[in-house]
Amino acid sequence: MKHDKRNITAMVMGMVIGAALVSEAAAGIVAEPTWQKIYVDGRQVSMTAYNIAGNNFVRLRDIGQQVGFNVYWSDGVQIDTDAPYTGVAPVQEVNSQPTDMEIREEMIRCINEVRKKHGVPELTVNQSLMDAAQKCSARLYTQHNNRAECETVAASGYPHGFGSNLTVFTAAAPERISEKAVANWENSPGHLATMIDPNCDTVGVGVTIDNGRAFCYLFVGNPAAHNPYA
Repeated sequence: MKHDKRNITAMVMGMVIGAALVSEAAAGIVAEPTWQKIYVDGRQVSMTAYNIAGNNFVRLRDIGQQVGFNVYWSDGVQIDTDAPYTGVAPVQEVNSQPTDMEIREEMIRCINEVRKKHGVPELTVNQSLMDAAQKCSARLYTQHNNRAECETVAASGYPHGFGSNLTVFTAAAPERISEKAVANWENSPGHLATMIDPNCDTVGVGVTIDNGRAFCYLFVGNPAAHNPYA
């Protein structure tokens, strides 16, 4: 059935005013059940009503149920004329955006997918490289700083040489950051060569989102290489 929201709003306001009058019952005004017929859009409905000082009053939730809007308690009486009656507060949606660690884990998965596609072994996660990549990412570099990267890797506890990739782009959707970063590296011959280097066996990645941009680092560890700043 269709209802004019203006009429619903007016009726609800009347019930709110009525609620204030009901409070006077405690001061000696008697509320008596009334058996008068109640109609909604010409159809008789069943609602418990009370006569107070010559006026009829019904519960807001009963009106909501019969007319078709929600009434519930949530830090006060809430009336939602756009929702069907349930009598309970709607479930709040949980933020489904991925965490930074979930983005990094997905990035590693995507990197290993590219390596499999090119016939080289998957990389295993190295915590020292993970820590170093995240520290470099947090510095918001927009271009490589070779010495700082090498010193950060050494200070984080990885004793060997490594390959490094960096990409920076607008992070319109957090759930697409991993895919975008790996695609950027895959579409660049030099970055792809680093990502699929068969001499590398470990990986660490870092992601920092700042002012709408994603700063993404990839470190791939090479046990046969030397870190010149270690």
